[in-house]
Parts: sequence; structure tokens; C-alpha cells
Amino acid sequence: MIKKEKNILNFIVDAESSGQRIDRFLTCKIKDGSRSHIQRIISDSKVKVNEKIISKNYRIAENDIITVEFTDKRDSDIVVKPQEINLKVVYEDNYILIISKEPGMLTHPVPGSDKDTVVNALLYRYDTLSDLYGRDRAGIVHRLDKDTSGLMIIAKNNNIHQFLSEKFKNREIKKTYSALVLGRFTEKRGEIIMPVGRSRLDRKKMCVSINTGRNAVTGFEVTEEFENMTLLDVYPETGRTHQIRVHLSYIGHPVIGDKLYGNSESKKMARELGLKRQFLHAKRLEFSHPVTGKNIVFEDELADDLSRCLKILRG
Repeated sequence: MIKKEKNILNFIVDAESSGQRIDRFLTCKIKDGSRSHIQRIISDSKVKVNEKIISKNYRIAENDIITVEFTDKRDSDIVVKPQEINLKVVYEDNYILIISKEPGMLTHPVPGSDKDTVVNALLYRYDTLSDLYGRDRAGIVHRLDKDTSGLMIIAKNNNIHQFLSEKFKNREIKKTYSALVLGRFTEKRGEIIMPVGRSRLDRKKMCVSINTGRNAVTGFEVTEEFENMTLLDVYPETGRTHQIRVHLSYIGHPVIGDKLYGNSESKKMARELGLKRQFLHAKRLEFSHPVTGKNIVFEDELADDLSRCLKILRG
């Protein structure tokens, strides 16, 4: 059964459909909906079951009420063209790439912005990349925000992509970020365990949401202190959208330069430092190689604009 409202699709699950994975169910029900597109809108928290956000693996039950925030598929069918864009490749073999993403660069195309992304650069340079989630996300196992720099893993085929996705899901890939945040800490290390979900007030933002958010865990450790700022090593155990930025803002220590989750003081400090984006850099990755099983570690120096800020603070 289906009922359509403006920009919303509603389904009530019948007995025959009970037990199916929700992504399979919606792929059959939504006209011209590819499975990768359905999985994408699920990961973007645009699908709810009984008013709760779910994962693509959720198995539906009879009388479940499914709500889909409808987007015209034509808007999401982005034609991605290869572009000759410089990529900083840290490591490469027949199965994976490790790159260092420049700040200001989108990971993949989005409606209204289909050029100058990591995917455009990858498609120009490589003939074989995973396409598990479509050509517009070719090779992309995990994302970095546009204004976050640092290390990313790229998969060269679908089997490797699936393997790495499971590693991320099981928290077997260790990520470390450098973040300069507002204020100082009484403790030298800590952990933020708060669910993160889409803001009901501003759909462009995420927030801590007890009722509709998904489990999110962020560890942190103080590495250097300044007058009213602290440099942290941050260890996200989960990979929710904007997780680090949302968590640090929630505890009163927004990332310096964060335009979306910062406050007036953190934004002022960014202006004084000449920083035009958030001070957040994915500096370290540690995981077992998907083929050899060997433990591998990659590290990346801070981007030039972030290094310059620290030089100023160290005076």
C-alpha cells in the first residue's frame, strides 16, 4: 500500500513483503529507483520506519509504516565527467589507493556541483574503480567533508569496497584526526557517546538527537594547549555525517573555523588566524590490508593553512 504526499512517499508493509531488506523493498516499489540510489537516501537519513531512522540492512515487518523523503531521481542522476585534477596519492597497489584530499574539494558530485571532486579526478586517472554505489561515487569507501583535508581510502573493485565497508562498520579501521577547538579541557582525554541525526530545524545540519539519531562515539586526547584553544587528536569510532564537528560543538568546544557548527567566538578566532575553513585534518589511518592481511599505517602532515595557524599560535 502506498500513499503519496508532497515530497513524501508512505508505504505500509503487507504480510507478503514482511522479512525483506528495506533497500530491496523500496527498489521494487519506487519507479525507476536504482538500488544504489535507494541505499543513498537511506544513508542520508531520508527513510524512516515507524518514525525512526534505520539502516539499509533493516528487515521490514508487516504493518511497518515506511516514510521516504522523496527526491526526483532525475536530480540525483549526475553525469560525472573525468577531469584532469591533481591528486596526492600516498599509497597505491592493485586493490586500494590512499589519497590525501585537499581542503575545499568535495568527495563526490552532488546536485548542483558535479565538477572538481575527488571522483572526477579518480575517473580521469583510473580505469578500474568500485562502482558499488554508482559511478558518481566510484571508489569512495568513506567521505570527508568538503573543508576537511587528509587521508581517504579508495577501493579499486567491488569486493574490496564491500570488505572495507564491513571493516568500517565493525570499527576495525582506526582513524585519527587533528582538530583545533575552542577552549581548554580539565581532562586530558575523553569520549563523547551521543546519537547523531538530521536536524529537524535545518536539513543541511546534523545534531545530537536522542530520539532519532544513530549511535555515535568520538574519542579525543589533548595534544597541545593554547590560551583559549586546544589541539586534539580525535578518534571517531563511528562514521556519522559531521560527527566530529557535531560532538565537539555539543560539548562546548566547536572546531575553530567551523561555519556550520561554530559559535561567534570560534569564528572570531578563525578570522584572527586567517583561517577560512574548519581546522580538521584526517591525519592517520590504520587497518589490515584487504588482501594480504598485513597491518598498515598511513600518516599525513597537516595542510599548509592549518600548519600556518599553529605557527602563529606557537608564536
